[in-house]
Amino acid sequence: MGKVELVEINAKLLEGIGSYFLRSKKKSNGYIIKNKWLNNRFEEGLKYVQVTANKKQVGFIEYTEAENSSRVVHADGYVVIHCLWVSEVGKGYGARLTSFSKSLPPL
Repeated sequence: MGKVELVEINAKLLEGIGSYFLRSKKKSNGYIIKNKWLNNRFEEGLKYVQVTANKKQVGFIEYTEAENSSRVVHADGYVVIHCLWVSEVGKGYGARLTSFSKSLPPL
């Protein structure tokens, strides 16, 4: 599988690395809007974690405490996954991302 790393993205890293959307171009309107949305949600406790394999981005997860979710969810004490995406199935990337979100202390 090679070297697999999980990187929690914050506003500063988002500016340098960007969000991970395989088909989005960094100058496209959708990409720009998504990054603005992420920056605003970081202030509310959203977590955004990218997984890389051999220095190539292969997926990400966005999650937050249910109380701070932009979704209508009544589940105090739980996290809500807004988005989970991986480019290759069967490699364990999704499992690593969801395990990462469970192992973090409360937001």
